[in-house]
Amino acid sequence: MNESICIHAESETNLPELIIKGNASLPIVQGGMGVGISNWRLAGAVAGEWAIGTLSAIGHSITPAYKLLHKGALIEAKKQYPNGVPKEVRQGIFYDTNLVCIREEIRKAREISEGRGSLWINIMMATNDYERQVITACESGIDAIVSGAGFPFALPEITKNYPNIALIPILANARGVKVIVKKWAKYGKIPDAIVLEDPSRAGGHLWASGVTKIHDKETLLEISLPETLEFLQSEGLNIPIIVAWGIVDRADMDRMFALGASWVQIGTRFLATNESGASQDFKESVIRAKESDIREYISNAMLPARALNDSGIFSVIEGRTAHTRECVENCLTHCAFRDGVSALPNGETPAQMCILHALAHATEGNKSEAKNRALYFTGTSATRIRTIESVKDIIDGLVGR
Repeated sequence: MNESICIHAESETNLPELIIKGNASLPIVQGGMGVGISNWRLAGAVAGEWAIGTLSAIGHSITPAYKLLHKGALIEAKKQYPNGVPKEVRQGIFYDTNLVCIREEIRKAREISEGRGSLWINIMMATNDYERQVITACESGIDAIVSGAGFPFALPEITKNYPNIALIPILANARGVKVIVKKWAKYGKIPDAIVLEDPSRAGGHLWASGVTKIHDKETLLEISLPETLEFLQSEGLNIPIIVAWGIVDRADMDRMFALGASWVQIGTRFLATNESGASQDFKESVIRAKESDIREYISNAMLPARALNDSGIFSVIEGRTAHTRECVENCLTHCAFRDGVSALPNGETPAQMCILHALAHATEGNKSEAKNRALYFTGTSATRIRTIESVKDIIDGLVGR
C-alpha cells in the first residue's frame, strides 16, 4: 500500500482520494499511449503527483530508448547463426526484448514516482505475446493491468497468481460492460474498475466496429455512463468507472463527475507534455491542430482509429496495394498490412502501413526524417490544447493546488 495523499501531498486538493487494491491516488488516470509515448518518464511523473501513471506495453524493442538492447540481442544471435538468423528467432528476440523493456519501464517509473500514486500498464488484446506481457508486468510489481482492443476474457485466469493486482478492462458501452462482468463472474472475479471510452473523442484505436460506428449514440458517454451505472446498480456492484472523454481541463472533469464517473482518463493533454515520449514534431502538431487536421480511418489493425492528417505515414501509404508481406515483429494478431487484406466485410479499406514502425517513428529520439514516416495518434481534444506543459503544472491546474 502506498501512503495517504492527505498526509503526504504537498498541498491539499479539492478532489477526493480514491483507493484500489490498497493504492491511494487522485481520480486522474493518464492514458496508456503506445508505442513509447506513455513511457517511464511520463507515467512516473504523473504517479509522482499522486495521480495514476499508465505505461504502454508494446513495441519498446524498436524505439530509440531500447534499440541498442534489441540490436545487441540480434548480434549475439548472429554468432549462433552465421549464415543468417531465422525469422522465427528474430521474432522471438523482438518479443523477449520487449519483456525486458517492460520490466525496465516499470522499475524506472517506480523510482521517480517515489512510492506516490499508482502505476498501471496498458496491454492490448490485439497484440501477440499478450499473456507473457501480462505476466511480466505482474512479476515486475505493476499495480494494475488495463486491457482493451478486444475483450480481455482470459485476464482473470492469466493473473490468478497475482490477486493484489487490479484488473481493468476498456469498454465503450453498457453492453460491453455486461458481457465482461458475466464472463469474469465465471472466474469469481469482477473488474476492479472499468475504463469507459467514448470513441467519438478518443485517440488511437477506437472501440467500435467501423468508422461509421464511432459516433453511435450508445457509445457517447452521456448515454453509456448512465446506462452502465444503472446496470451495475441492478447487479449490486460498486465498480469505479473511469471515463475517457477527451478531457483537457477541470470543467471537463467536473462534468464527468456530475454524470457519475469516479475517475477520468486523460490522454492527449498528457501527450503534449515535456515528459511524454512523443517527438517534438508530434507535440507541436498537437498544439497547432484544428478540427480539419484530425483524420478518422481504419487502421491496419482493422480497428477504427484517429490521428493527425499531417502524420507523414499517410503520404507514404498512398497507392500501396494490399498483398501478403513478410513480417519479423508480428506484433498484431490481425494485420491488414501483413496479411494482404484490402477490404473488410463492411467495405471499409484498412490502411496499408506497418503501424508498429510508424508509431515508433513518432517517438522522441528519432532522426528528423522520421517524421516523414510517423503516425501521430491523437484525440479530438488536440484542438483545445495550445501549450506544451509539465505534468506537474497540468495536474496542479486540474486539482486546484
